[in-house]
Amino acid sequence: RELVVFAAIAALGGCESQLKAHTGANLKEGNTKQNLADALQIAIPLNGFPRTLNALAVVNSFK
Repeated sequence: RELVVFAAIAALGGCESQLKAHTGANLKEGNTKQNLADALQIAIPLNGFPRTLNALAVVNSFK
Protein backbone atom coordinates (compact mmCIF):
# COMPACT_ATOMS: atom_id res chain seq x y z
CA ARG A 1 0.00 0.00 0.00
CA GLU A 2 2.85 2.38 0.78
CA LEU A 3 4.28 1.84 -2.70
CA VAL A 4 0.96 2.90 -4.26
CA VAL A 5 0.91 6.07 -2.16
CA PHE A 6 4.50 6.78 -3.22
CA ALA A 7 3.59 6.41 -6.90
CA ALA A 8 0.51 8.61 -6.52
CA ILE A 9 2.46 11.40 -4.84
CA ALA A 10 5.14 11.18 -7.53
CA ALA A 11 2.41 11.58 -10.16
CA LEU A 12 1.15 14.77 -8.50
CA GLY A 13 4.47 16.54 -8.86
CA GLY A 14 5.58 19.43 -6.67
CA CYS A 15 5.16 17.36 -3.50
CA GLU A 16 8.78 16.48 -2.91
CA SER A 17 8.63 16.87 0.87
CA GLN A 18 5.74 14.40 1.09
CA LEU A 19 7.49 12.12 -1.39
CA LYS A 20 10.55 12.17 0.84
CA ALA A 21 8.47 11.07 3.83
CA HIS A 22 6.86 8.24 1.87
CA THR A 23 10.21 7.17 0.43
CA GLY A 24 11.43 6.74 4.00
CA ALA A 25 8.27 4.84 4.90
CA ASN A 26 8.75 2.51 1.93
CA LEU A 27 12.33 1.80 2.93
CA LYS A 28 11.17 1.13 6.48
CA GLU A 29 8.54 -1.32 5.19
CA GLY A 30 11.18 -3.32 3.31
CA ASN A 31 11.04 -1.90 -0.19
CA THR A 32 14.40 -1.05 -1.70
CA LYS A 33 15.50 2.03 -3.59
CA GLN A 34 15.52 -0.18 -6.68
CA ASN A 35 11.85 -1.11 -6.09
CA LEU A 36 10.97 2.57 -5.96
CA ALA A 37 13.00 3.36 -9.07
CA ASP A 38 11.31 0.47 -10.90
CA ALA A 39 7.87 1.78 -9.95
CA LEU A 40 8.80 5.21 -11.26
CA GLN A 41 10.19 3.74 -14.47
CA ILE A 42 6.92 1.93 -15.16
CA ALA A 43 4.99 5.17 -14.65
CA ILE A 44 7.12 7.35 -16.97
CA PRO A 45 4.46 7.42 -19.73
CA LEU A 46 1.86 8.55 -17.19
CA ASN A 47 3.92 10.90 -15.03
CA GLY A 48 6.19 12.40 -17.65
CA PHE A 49 9.94 12.64 -17.62
CA PRO A 50 10.40 15.79 -15.46
CA ARG A 51 8.25 14.48 -12.59
CA THR A 52 9.99 11.14 -12.78
CA LEU A 53 13.41 12.79 -12.57
CA ASN A 54 12.31 14.84 -9.55
CA ALA A 55 11.01 11.71 -7.82
CA LEU A 56 14.22 9.80 -8.62
CA ALA A 57 16.25 12.64 -7.09
CA VAL A 58 14.26 12.24 -3.89
CA VAL A 59 14.83 8.46 -3.88
CA ASN A 60 18.53 8.87 -4.57
CA SER A 61 18.90 11.36 -1.70
CA PHE A 62 18.47 8.44 0.73
CA LYS A 63 21.57 6.47 1.71
